[in-house]
Order: sequence, then structure tokens, then C-alpha cells
Amino acid sequence: MNELIKDVVILGGGTAGWMTASYLSKALPGVKITLVESAAVPKIGVGEATIPNLQKVFFDFLGIPETKWMKFVNGGFKSAVKFVNWRKPQPGRSNHFYHLFGNPASCDGIPLTHYWLLKKQAGFQTPMEYACYPQAAALDDKRAPCLLDGSRQMHHAWHFDAHLVADYLRGWSIERGVTHIIDDYESVTLDERGHIVSLSTKGGRTIAGDLFVDCSGFRGLLINQAMQEPFIDMSDHLLCDSAVAGQMPHDDARNGVEPYTSSIAMNAGWTWKIPMLGRFGSGYVFSSKFSTREQATADFRALWNVPEGQPLNHIKFRVGRNARAWVKNCVGIGLSSCFLEPLESTGIYFIYASLYQLVKHFPDRSFDERLIARFNAEVEFMYDDCRDFVQAHYFMAQRDDTAFWRANRHELRLSDNIKEKIERYEAGLPLTTGDLDDNSYYSSFEYEFRNFWLNGNYYCVFAGLDYLPERPFPRARYRSASIEKAEGMFAEIARKSEHLKQILPTNHEYLRALHERG
Repeated sequence: MNELIKDVVILGGGTAGWMTASYLSKALPGVKITLVESAAVPKIGVGEATIPNLQKVFFDFLGIPETKWMKFVNGGFKSAVKFVNWRKPQPGRSNHFYHLFGNPASCDGIPLTHYWLLKKQAGFQTPMEYACYPQAAALDDKRAPCLLDGSRQMHHAWHFDAHLVADYLRGWSIERGVTHIIDDYESVTLDERGHIVSLSTKGGRTIAGDLFVDCSGFRGLLINQAMQEPFIDMSDHLLCDSAVAGQMPHDDARNGVEPYTSSIAMNAGWTWKIPMLGRFGSGYVFSSKFSTREQATADFRALWNVPEGQPLNHIKFRVGRNARAWVKNCVGIGLSSCFLEPLESTGIYFIYASLYQLVKHFPDRSFDERLIARFNAEVEFMYDDCRDFVQAHYFMAQRDDTAFWRANRHELRLSDNIKEKIERYEAGLPLTTGDLDDNSYYSSFEYEFRNFWLNGNYYCVFAGLDYLPERPFPRARYRSASIEKAEGMFAEIARKSEHLKQILPTNHEYLRALHERG
């Protein structure tokens, strides 16, 4: 009988390292977890946005309620992504749209979006996200997604300071037995199979282990350098490779706190805005092929009136993933495994989704290649599927006013998967078999992992970009009773929309109450 793994060594702290330490210590109580991090390595990130299943998959697993951890990380709410200036302006129309969370309701087994398209073809002017979802108008009013007693009224994710999340999880993990070593990595020792036996540090330590998790960021000290696993560059799929970022002060009492992430289209990319109490994090993600660092910095300063003396972070990132996320007894988690620009806030998702799959496929010391191959297939699917969805924002955008936007429309490499989705969307067909199942988006994490970007997500983005199917799903047009029923559902959504605006506190009011409770 093969021996079980006794020692897991994590190289690197930050969000990825401490999420890994806390998750594995909870999932594998009999395994010793050691985390090694350097005190000198700067940590990436200026504000962080997430997606809705973070609580269910990660914090609920640890047993930490939302209202507890949010207070330690300057947590705020994100109920949508608001896209600004991504489409050509039209007279009399606000140039923004929301990507809302969850799928819209279904009418007789068909998503309501198809009945909206029928109405639009007949002259209906209400945007899709306002007609098919009840929450968009509440977001316009900067309403929180919860009542003051904490009861949830709409799907939401979170904004927070990632450094504070790492600090919080470090304390949580150490209290539960994780060993924390502050030292600089120097080298590894490999055995005859090419497995890592131990890490050596500049402080003279030798740290042995059975499984090693690389959370060393873009450097990939273990997975790329020691194990020599190749990184697959995907800059032909996504053009942005740089960012300039900073923290901006904000007058919450005067302006309110937006309960959504903003994505503001720029000449050579886009700028994120992540509101938290007292400030917001922001960064201009751009392509170095279409803007110099100096020009991008000037554009970013001009957007927020940032004084010349205020320091900003400049980030150069690689776009793509490792050929394999797990090699022999080394697993890459976070930036050491893959990176996708944060347009749809997938960074932290990649961390806990990979941890979920690691625990699901956790081996003994034989390191069965079938388990490793299955894990790698799941991570590859996760990354490539998210990459395709993010890429779709660009090549479906109708902007053609700069060389960057023209290149995105005409020069990107598209996968067969996204080509098939576009064909199905254009024909009015469901994008996956699950799209015709009401509330399927929240049925289970396994379902979400394999079908992450479902009909509602694509419809929000494509409709927001003025890209519509040639026709609604054919079955929606045959039954007059279903069309009449859909009209009643639209009316009910409009009533619920007004109700939410009346009952929900402002996001600023809710967050102040949450954080003042201590």
C-alpha cells in the first residue's frame, strides 16, 4: 500500500499562497502544511474583484461567514461589471451596459432573453439587462445587494484589498497549525525521477516535502524554472500585456459607493475601477504594441486627475498558461500557473477552482499519472473557457476608432470553442445544454466549473455590445401562450426592480454599518 502524503510545502505567500494554505489545512487535517515566503518580494494587485461563488466554494468551506471576513479586508460588494464606452456612442443613449450575475429566468424552458429579442425586433427599447433582470436599476441607484440585516436580495460578489485577505488567511492558517517560514528561496533538490525532494533557502534552511505547491507568481520558480514546464504564450488571443495602477481617494458621503466593478474602455485597453470604503483601486490594462508606458500613464493620470507626484505601480504580465499545471510532485497555483487579464475578475477564481480540483484529485506518494492528467485537463478547460469569454468582449466590440480596437476586431486568434459558441448564438440556439435549465448557474460548483460562462453571461455582454442573434430560439416563436406568459414575467421584473430600489439601503450605508459593527 502506497504511503500517504505527509508534508506539503507551499512556496510563496500573498493571496495565492495563503488561500492554498488555509484550504489545504482544512481539507487535509492530517497533512503538515508549510509555507515559505520572502519578506522582500513585492505583491501584485491594486484592489481585487471576485465572482459570486467565492463564498460558497472557498469561505463556506473554511466555515467563515461573509459578514465576518469582509470586515477584516475592507470588503465591499460587486453585483455586476459595468462596461463604459465599449460600444460606439449613439445619440440619446447612455454608453454603458451591465454584465449581471446569474442566468435570467426561463419561460417554458426557454431563457427570457429570447422573448426580449422578439420584443426588440418589434421596436421594444429597454436594454436586455434592464428588461430581463430586476437589479440593474438598483445598481444605478448604488443600492447594496443586501438588506441591513444581511439578507441577500440579489446575486453578488466582492471587492477587497487582496493584501488584507492574505493577512487574514495567514492568521487563520497559523492558528490551525500551518508552519510559516520567512526566508528567500535559493534552489531545489531533485531525485532520480525528477521529483522535488526539498527546497533550500538563502537563510540556510532545507525544507523537505512530498508535494510542492508553487505560488511564486509570474516567476514560476518551481513549476517553470525547476521543473522546466513550458508556458504557452497566448498574446495572439489577447493583446493587453501591461498595466499602470494605483489607489484613488474617494468622498463616499458625497458620491456614494458603487456596488459594481467598472471597466472603462481606453484607446489601447481598458481601466478597472474597484470601489471600497474611502477609496477605489484602479488600473489601466493596455497593450504595449499600441501604447507606450509613458502614454498609458499619462492617459491614466488624466482619467482620474492623478497628480504627477503620486506614485503608481507599473506591471508587465504574461498572457497564457503552463502546458501543465501539475508536473510530477509540483503544482502551480495562481500566477505561476496562468494569467488572464482581470476583465471578468477571474484571478482569485483560478486560485480556488484549482484548489478545489487539487483536493478532488489529491494523490498518495505514488503520484498516479491518471489523477494528475485529470487535474491538468480540468485546469486547462477552466483557463481556456474563461480566456474565450474575455476575448469575446474585444472582437465583438464595435469600436474602430483606434488601432488597438481595429486589431481586436480583425487580428485575434479565435479558438474552435468560441467560434462554435458564436455560431450557436447567432442562430438563436442555446450555448450549452444547461442553458435551458432554470437557475442552472447556481446548481453546483462542478456544473459551474464545466459551464462557467453560460447563456446569461454571453447574452449580457453580446447584447450590451449591440451584437444580437439573427433570430430568437425558434421554439420561442411557436407558442403564443408562452409569449403572453413572458410578457407577464417582464412586468413582474419591472415591479421587482422598483421594489428593490425602495427596500435596499445604499451601498455606502450598508458597508458603513457592516464595518462599524466591528
